[in-house]
Amino acid sequence: MMGRLSISIAGYVLLFLLLGGFTACSPAISKKVREEAGDAVPFEALLKQIDDYKGRVVIVGGYILETANETDGSRITVLQAPLDSQNRPKSSDLSEGRFMVTSNEFLDPVVYSKERRVTVGGKVIGSQERELGNLTYVYPVIEAMEIHLWSKEGEYIGPYYPYYDPWYRRPYRYRYPYW
Repeated sequence: MMGRLSISIAGYVLLFLLLGGFTACSPAISKKVREEAGDAVPFEALLKQIDDYKGRVVIVGGYILETANETDGSRITVLQAPLDSQNRPKSSDLSEGRFMVTSNEFLDPVVYSKERRVTVGGKVIGSQERELGNLTYVYPVIEAMEIHLWSKEGEYIGPYYPYYDPWYRRPYRYRYPYW
């Protein structure tokens, strides 16, 4: 009887660990929005044919350039970057352009600060022209359904990554053993 009980407890522990591992690698944008978006829209195509994609749900991401709050909500200007399988923006060196995100919520510019990585699932609502240096740049505008702000580079993000010492109270990347 005791042998069977320990096997079933071990089975539950294993199942719990496996399920926890699957959720740790899940995409940043919900399944509902990913299903609405369907196949990924190449950003280059979106830039060239913004009106063709009006009303379509897309998932895009990149690096925040500016966050501005207005009377009707917030606007984020983003330097686009390709996304990996978890919808995390890759290197900004791979950027194909810029886009804007609108949200009817207040997004604090200190939190949504310059160079933070962000992934957005939302509807293409049109375009906006803005001055960029000596030229006029046409930004695709995405109305946010979901916004995922990624942790800062080098920021402490969990109890076991990359090293955890419960008695050491500030964020750090690596700490050598006491010996």
